[in-house]
Amino acid sequence: MFNEHYPKAIYFRNVENSAANTSISYEKWAKRWSKLDGMVVKALDEEIPRRSEEAQKKFIQYKKDNPEKLMLLHFNGNARDPNFDLTAFYPEDWTYFVGTYSADVISENDSDITVRDASVFRTLDDIAIVPVDLKGNLDWKNAEQAKLTAVSGKNKLTVNRGLFNTKIKTYAKGRAYLAAHVSQPAIAPGSDQALWRYNFTNITPQGGMPIRLTHNLMEYLGSDKSLSNFDGVEFDVLADIRGLKHPSRKTPIDYNYDGKASKLDVDHQQKYSQGVHLFLSSLRSELGKDKLILADGNEANQQREFSVLNGIESETWPSHWDPQVEQWSSGINRHLFWKSRSYSPSLNYIKLGKVPNKQGAAQSPPENLRRLRMAGSLFTDTVIAPAYRPKGKGIDNWSELIGDEKNYTTWLGKPLTDIQYLKPEHDDIVEFDIESKEMNFNENADLFTFKKINDKEINIALKFKLSNPGDITVTAEVSSSSMGKQKAKGRVSYITITPIGDGEQKNMTWSDAAPFNSRFYFKNLKKGQNSLTLASDADLVQLTNLRIQYGVEIPYRIFENGVVIANPSRKQVKVSTSKFSSIQSTLKKRGLKAKNLTINAKDAVFLSFE
Repeated sequence: MFNEHYPKAIYFRNVENSAANTSISYEKWAKRWSKLDGMVVKALDEEIPRRSEEAQKKFIQYKKDNPEKLMLLHFNGNARDPNFDLTAFYPEDWTYFVGTYSADVISENDSDITVRDASVFRTLDDIAIVPVDLKGNLDWKNAEQAKLTAVSGKNKLTVNRGLFNTKIKTYAKGRAYLAAHVSQPAIAPGSDQALWRYNFTNITPQGGMPIRLTHNLMEYLGSDKSLSNFDGVEFDVLADIRGLKHPSRKTPIDYNYDGKASKLDVDHQQKYSQGVHLFLSSLRSELGKDKLILADGNEANQQREFSVLNGIESETWPSHWDPQVEQWSSGINRHLFWKSRSYSPSLNYIKLGKVPNKQGAAQSPPENLRRLRMAGSLFTDTVIAPAYRPKGKGIDNWSELIGDEKNYTTWLGKPLTDIQYLKPEHDDIVEFDIESKEMNFNENADLFTFKKINDKEINIALKFKLSNPGDITVTAEVSSSSMGKQKAKGRVSYITITPIGDGEQKNMTWSDAAPFNSRFYFKNLKKGQNSLTLASDADLVQLTNLRIQYGVEIPYRIFENGVVIANPSRKQVKVSTSKFSSIQSTLKKRGLKAKNLTINAKDAVFLSFE
């Protein structure tokens, strides 16, 4: 995985169902899934029951037989099935909605409970029943877990009590507090058990929930444990921070589990990222430097733990909800930033599967967008995880992965350049003005400095005129800094640039104290007056050599055995290989199979030397 030859590819969980099938021998399974450079797999039961049985045995044996191949554990970093290792946690290690109090006595035999306000629940909620002492304090240590089976009227609940080996108790009138778990629907086929969300804000002087999660994982990943030969772990849907509300209901989340909504919940919620940092840092300390730790990283609310994580998974690319690859620059900036800032060695991968659809089932992307995403991975030294079968192609024999061979091979060889850009046909520099409100703004030659005041997010406008409609690229060396608690953490910030009226083209980059070369490419801007909005959560942002250039952006990269060229624009372009001035000697020596190219809109070509 860490040599310099490309493309690199691994399997993404497509191996699991056959691995879990006891009728398929290990030999047959291993032979089928041996072509690529490794796999990312679900091998524990935190999300899908019975993955720690037959499937886990095959994964462990496969790693023993193929030590050079990558084996990463895929683990839900947001929530888990409470049937999996529940005793490793405390009741307050989970997140709950603000609940309600009982209105009558609850005996050990009662399955019907009268409460003050049943509207805070939904049928089939998992709920905690918490004893209330004489002072009104909630005794979470002795909470009982239950399933809500019916809601009748405004104050009647029917529950199945004493679940998950918790003790059924008797509660005096008004001395029970009932709260619903913040959860997500069951993922495993045939399962109806919701997954309970972790409460990373539950930090104590002894460590709290984050440390308990570390200790739980080390029971599997630690030395001489069942998964000790795995190369590391990838945390799925592990957010940097979570909000105070949940889309499933209007009831707020009670982050400090005191039974009411207040400003204290806001204070606790702000500790979420601290809890995530504590968890990942403690896991890094326990696992050591030779194991890989990755997490989801293709959204703004996902991971910023660059000092701890080796890299990210991008589920789809550039973003989970960018089916048309309008945010091309975001994907390039994000992966190059992780490559340069992550814990060493850096390893990022892109899952190239069906594309999420808010209106229905995920859909296979058009072939041109699949190729464009693959080009993005090759421009940023990113591993490809093919996760679906395009028409006429197997999951591990896409033409871009096999070159002219029959099977997967690193046919492109070593990269000879970083990502490069063809000189636009019209190499015009666009003049612009900057408008800023409610912040300090200093311009010093090629350096622009923006400092927020009154604790408001940095938000400025770049205004310019185009003599003709077309595409532009904004380039700058960006750096930023934060104050207070954020500075103490060494926390990175985001910078976004968005054309006014076109949120689909919102592009971002991460930034920190060291300058980072960023690009923001925008398509089909109108003739005449235009405006871009730059926003950041940093306290101070500096932009050096800020430029706006007119013209279509055509990125490319040269490898030992070929060239990859992409066209992220919305229109077809024609390219002559004579434009590759930086590598003319190489091209003349080896020659390309294509001299003049027509590249369709949002597409890429993969060319080998003759």
